[in-house]
Amino acid sequence: MNRNRILLLVGVLIVVAAISAFMLMQSSPEDILTQAIETSQTVNDGHAIVAFEVDSPEQDASGTVEVWARSSEDGPGSFRVNVLDASEADAQGAVIVSNGETLWAYSPSKNEVFVGTPEEAKALMENSEFAPGDFGQMPEYEGDKPETAEEAVEQITERFNLSLSGTETVAGENSQALVFEPIPEQMPPEFSAAGGLFNMWVSQDSNLPLAGSYTGGSFGEFSATVVEYEVNVGVDDALFTFDIPAGAEVVTFADLEPKSLTLEEAGANAEFTFLIPAETPEGATLVDILDVRGTLVQRYTLPEGGSFTVAQGISEETSIPADEGQSVELRGTTGQIFESEDGGKVLLAWTEGDLFFSVAGDLTPEQALGIAESLQ
Repeated sequence: MNRNRILLLVGVLIVVAAISAFMLMQSSPEDILTQAIETSQTVNDGHAIVAFEVDSPEQDASGTVEVWARSSEDGPGSFRVNVLDASEADAQGAVIVSNGETLWAYSPSKNEVFVGTPEEAKALMENSEFAPGDFGQMPEYEGDKPETAEEAVEQITERFNLSLSGTETVAGENSQALVFEPIPEQMPPEFSAAGGLFNMWVSQDSNLPLAGSYTGGSFGEFSATVVEYEVNVGVDDALFTFDIPAGAEVVTFADLEPKSLTLEEAGANAEFTFLIPAETPEGATLVDILDVRGTLVQRYTLPEGGSFTVAQGISEETSIPADEGQSVELRGTTGQIFESEDGGKVLLAWTEGDLFFSVAGDLTPEQALGIAESLQ
């Protein structure tokens, strides 16, 4: 072996060794996620501007919010969210503030302020499955609460395969992109059927998560990206209180709690002609009628554990899904029907004059249309 070949062989070995050392020094996605969780736990307060986009069967929305937050060892902490820009006119200028004991949610477009405790607000959101347009709800995680970052990552990797997909610049910082691919047999059935991937971008400078998204599933798509941020710089106490504007209507979260009615009460209390379906799937049972601030929601169960709702309310008070479903003709008008990727859930929505109607739940499109056509 001549000298040149020896030098070439040595050079190749050096390159291979360098590449191997570089690969060994690279953090695994599990390490990056662990560091992100540990770093997040050191944040006492922060301020950020965040851009978001939502594309779901029910609604498309986008906008930018400014957020201040401060953690607390004794309670839920304090936060303030100001909507700087939004595609939905009703959300423009909205403000949500909590000092840990009281939560205010202000809608300038309606000049309404919703007031209550954070616990009441959380309970109201958790119980929102009765609402018109129940469709594509994300399944809740069931499991023991992790005590450490390592335990949290261990629980996550029981349900997701983690991988890296390169780097991107987020909020002016190089960020590593983590992909969370669900393990079908470890996920709830409704999520396995929906599919989709979760993504997270973690800053290489601060080790903080700066962006997240959900894509490719029947729940729709969602993304949130930090535009700029600062942490542990101190936040003024005045940001965590809210002065109710003069003339604003004050509504407590207790007022928003649905009220259970009988058929007779629903017909007598409605501000419109209350309709009920003459035809329902075999074995369907009416279990409740809820008055949700004027919208009447009939709740039905099905023999094999499924359920569906029939809702009716004044259009101005009820959110109408975005025009991205399949157009269908019914009851002398045109409606929109949405079907989950696995075909297990359907949302049918339409208007008649100033009234909004929806049929949603564990139904086929044909069943939903049959229920709608039979309303009387």
